[in-house]
Amino acid sequence: MHVTEPTKISHYRLIEPIGRGAMGEVWLAEDTQLPRQVAVKLLPRHLAGDPEAVERLQREAQAAASIDHPAVVTVYEAGIAADRPYIVMQKVEGQTLEQRLARGPMEIGDALQLALDIADALAEVHALGIVHRDLKPANIIMSARGPRILDFGIASVKGSPRMTAVGHAVGTPLAMSPEQIRGLPPDNRSDLWSLGVILYQALTGKRPFDGDSFEAVTYRVLNENPPAPGTLREGIREDLDYAVMKLLRKDPEHRYSRAEDMMADLKCCLDAIARPGGGKASPAPPAAAAKPPRIAVLYFDVMSADPDDRFLADGLVDDLIVDLTRVQNVHVASRAEVQPYRDRTLPPRTLARELGVDYVLHGGVRRAGNRARISVQLVRAGDGHTMWAERFDRTLEDLFDMQAEVSKRIVQALQVALEPEEREMLDRSPTTSREAYTFYLRAVELLDKGRDDNRRAEALLKEALALDPDFALAHAALGQSYALRGMRWWGAQAEVAVLAERHARRALELDPDLTEAHVVQSMVLRLRGEKEKLLESLGRIVERNPHDVNAREWVGWSYMALGRNEEARLVFESLTRDHPERFVPISYLANTYSALGREEDAQIWYQRALESEVEHLRKHPDDSLTRAFLAISLIRSGQVDQGLAQAERARALAPEDGRNLYNVACGFALAGQKERAMATLKSALMLVKDYITDWPNRDPDLEVLHDDPEFVRMFGRATPVGPALRDGPGG
Repeated sequence: MHVTEPTKISHYRLIEPIGRGAMGEVWLAEDTQLPRQVAVKLLPRHLAGDPEAVERLQREAQAAASIDHPAVVTVYEAGIAADRPYIVMQKVEGQTLEQRLARGPMEIGDALQLALDIADALAEVHALGIVHRDLKPANIIMSARGPRILDFGIASVKGSPRMTAVGHAVGTPLAMSPEQIRGLPPDNRSDLWSLGVILYQALTGKRPFDGDSFEAVTYRVLNENPPAPGTLREGIREDLDYAVMKLLRKDPEHRYSRAEDMMADLKCCLDAIARPGGGKASPAPPAAAAKPPRIAVLYFDVMSADPDDRFLADGLVDDLIVDLTRVQNVHVASRAEVQPYRDRTLPPRTLARELGVDYVLHGGVRRAGNRARISVQLVRAGDGHTMWAERFDRTLEDLFDMQAEVSKRIVQALQVALEPEEREMLDRSPTTSREAYTFYLRAVELLDKGRDDNRRAEALLKEALALDPDFALAHAALGQSYALRGMRWWGAQAEVAVLAERHARRALELDPDLTEAHVVQSMVLRLRGEKEKLLESLGRIVERNPHDVNAREWVGWSYMALGRNEEARLVFESLTRDHPERFVPISYLANTYSALGREEDAQIWYQRALESEVEHLRKHPDDSLTRAFLAISLIRSGQVDQGLAQAERARALAPEDGRNLYNVACGFALAGQKERAMATLKSALMLVKDYITDWPNRDPDLEVLHDDPEFVRMFGRATPVGPALRDGPGG
């Protein structure tokens, strides 16, 4: 009887088979929820009832899904559909490394970079307690953006039951380490052996252990040493020979124990190749100015189930972020940047890459009555080395003093000198009331989430100020809640501007250097259309705190809104360089390039924006604003039907959010659907009494509406200044 293959797995439509092996069939598929093609790996029908085969596929999904690294193929989903176990993976274009090496050796520098990229991924894999166990050229795709590791089907995962008994060899003979051949449990060093085999072949074009049979290969692995790469090819230095042969030592105790250690040696080899004169030392160039260290303060672990302890821990983290942000020679990841990592456990290397930091501070809080025990640890992200660790035992009334002490100890560990005014600032408590600070922390999480959450934040901040009327941060946050209400079409523009200005002014009376209050003042100027004063305000914000990512985003957007595209370009180029993971500046930079007539650059960055939006939605599928951004990106790229579908989903997710509706309307307008665009804009304006009018009538995304009489009645006429600004009428 003929059995037809399924046409759909979960929300992925199968298109055509693209690969087949003993343990799986791989299909090209289309994601019906996000605009992307994926690879779906299905267990063959004859193995679908085999518990060991099912376990292997599940193990592959478990191992790969826990890894988030550019050199590891991303797993999106796993499950069982139509009685077939499956894994949904990122589709990667390119040939396998096996296919590439069949043509001969690589350039020495390229081979070294390949090994470094793979080693960087292994360092992260090993930090998660995973050993690949089958690293080989056939399991590495050479994509345009570098190598991608596949197939964690026989990986061992720390804490999981063993799939194979001791004494049974698992892996591919040509890449298996001696201990794997003997059936002994593999560890990180076994993967490094396999990487040594790959690097040897990439350098020489020959396998270090070859043979016509399994027995011949395993004999050579166990008993013979290959010739050093430098004897087979000119140009390979002795230090590179040493590194490769160390990877291939029979005894794991004599190999590199960590990928990071091997990477340090290979980087030296690569640097030597890059030096003039074939690696001979040349006069050292003048020393460049040291780059300020960048640190991420992660949310602390809470050793109890009491929700008040969670806010206590969050308060300490937010205090530390605020304090360190004000130290001129330290760059700090913002609260918004570390928020997504609140409930994720990742190795320091992963955090360093994703957040773009050099150091990570993490800790834990345990409270007993009126006392709290706080443990903190500062880790160098590149190699996991602990720079400083300490435990503090304080009463709740002394926590602000403890926080100041921690801030100073961090700065000391980073070898940054404090100015006298910075030391004075660190010693200053933000409020006299711990309860007021708890209200403040709850509020700042809600400020920009949506119209209803914004009003909840207002209520919490009023409670905080009732407890401490001189709480400057709370005044600034309350002013921000009002300003955002006007910017996002969540409230009447003129009314909220008065309230925002009142609280920003009071915050600055209490703390003249408070960046948050200066930003609110500039938002008020934007609401009132005072352009010259706004430009002056933007300059002061950048001067006061050039490393505050949220302030920089606001400054860049404001320059765009004012038609100051060259100033905007400088801000967004800097932001995307410092924070490549943030998709909003990527989109803004594309807009800026387009406004400056740099269309080739604009198209590159529009594509990056689309990819970043898809990746963000993979992790946050209910983010309505990002989905509206994606709709615009898709329509702009010519994928109109998919873009309109995303616009409808965005509207359904937040049907009463003015900012969201504005961007949905932009998508409809770009697609030429004037009536739907106008209807959506009207539904947004029904939510507010007055609103910003000086951007919609210049927004090129709404160009098809600019001559519509009803649109002119709503927004007036104006001359366009450049391409669309995603994020609505007010940033």
